[in-house]
Amino acid sequence: MTRTTVDAISISASIRCAKGNAPTTALRPVSTMHGSTLRSDRTGGHPLDFTALRYFGETANSGSIRAASERLHVSPSAISRQIAKLEHELRVTIFDRRAQGMALTPAGEMLLAKVEGMMRELARVKSHIAALQNLQAGTVDVYCFQTAIESFVAPVLHQFHMRHPNVLFNVTASSTDETIEALTNGIAEIGLILNPPVRDTIARTELFRDRIVAVVAPTHPLAGRKAVSLPELAEFPFVLTERSFGLRQQIDRTFDRHAINPTVFCVSNSITLVKALTSLDRQCTLLPRFAVENEVSAGTVCIIPVKEFAKEPLMFCACELNGRSLSPAAKAFVDAIADFCQRFGH
Repeated sequence: MTRTTVDAISISASIRCAKGNAPTTALRPVSTMHGSTLRSDRTGGHPLDFTALRYFGETANSGSIRAASERLHVSPSAISRQIAKLEHELRVTIFDRRAQGMALTPAGEMLLAKVEGMMRELARVKSHIAALQNLQAGTVDVYCFQTAIESFVAPVLHQFHMRHPNVLFNVTASSTDETIEALTNGIAEIGLILNPPVRDTIARTELFRDRIVAVVAPTHPLAGRKAVSLPELAEFPFVLTERSFGLRQQIDRTFDRHAINPTVFCVSNSITLVKALTSLDRQCTLLPRFAVENEVSAGTVCIIPVKEFAKEPLMFCACELNGRSLSPAAKAFVDAIADFCQRFGH
């Protein structure tokens, strides 16, 4: 096996910024024999220069031509010429030149989104080619909920890295809605989701099923019960996840169906915070059973079956975009996740 310089696992939290919409040049990705390219309606459908697009993307991400030149090892004047060439071909301004650096215009923001998508697709093609050459290299972009990272993504990544040290993973903790968006936009290759919504564009593979349980501190008045009902839990303040989580969406549907209006003490996108707060006092939460196995073993929380969720299992799935084949590394990772999750049963 030929080694490459890629030998790391990158885990990041997603940070999103709302951007305004503005009319601008229409750009569309086109597949060719040489990979993905971009064509502009304003250039008569002719492909834009790949080098110019690469220089543009680096400048946009670096914030200045000088910083981009240092990273690309080319002269600032060469980058300036390529950016000017792009603006001439598109007949729009893609950068505002400011004293503190280069700022994207609305047209530049649209172009950057297309360029980044093209670069991601190119990286996936390279991953496929590397696997064909038996290099076992490549990059896999995964979006998943935090509990999956804690419960099985981390150990599976460790085992996978031992067998395939040249594969780079980019893992982002995200809600259900964020994961679906990342799959749809081509940012993520794999999404690990609880109760994924039905979408024609999303293919899903069920890995295992679990139950929602009540989670309370060992000193909680309900601790030790063999089962509880939602009206009994509603006597205590709740700590819940955000509504963008598939888990929360199922919980809210069940609350509505039983006409229960709980008192919510805290809402968070951090499962770690939800579990920590629940372990401290009289508040409670509702989580998948597997999400608190470590805390139950450590004695920091107790779990209680909830009558209303007895016939409403949570479904954990690996999701991908319909019509796009997984890279060999991504497929092997999904298979490894499926093997590991067999311990959770159905």
